[in-house]
Amino acid sequence: MINAMIYRLIVIGIGILLFAAGIMDIKSRQISRKMIVFMFLACCALLPFRRYFSILDTIGGLAIGLSIIGLSVLSKEQIGKGDGMVVAAVGIAFGARRCFLVLSTASFVMCMIAVGVLLLKKGARQTRLPFLPALFAGYLLCIVL
Repeated sequence: MINAMIYRLIVIGIGILLFAAGIMDIKSRQISRKMIVFMFLACCALLPFRRYFSILDTIGGLAIGLSIIGLSVLSKEQIGKGDGMVVAAVGIAFGARRCFLVLSTASFVMCMIAVGVLLLKKGARQTRLPFLPALFAGYLLCIVL
């Protein structure tokens, strides 16, 4: 009972941090290192309270984030390294399967936003859009499910 309550509080705390990081991403297109460190600490604090803990699942979630950081380097920052670090933190907290759910939802949301931006002629193909607000939407869906 107490473990479930602590789990929920930490999940809400991660959501608040992710929301704040999304606001930062919208305003400045950057995420502070302090925010990323707090996110990692909160996500690591969640590990002992997960119901179905598997070290391989946790490593898989981390690998997803590290892959995004690798893509960031290969694409010359077309994808932000900060986005990859936040996905890695979420992957640590929720494991590979739920991290894929968060990332897939965020990608779908960003696809819809990008189509809207192009249709409304508010930007071109090279327009850079903040990803963390969409990641927050995916996080909310993951919590609800």
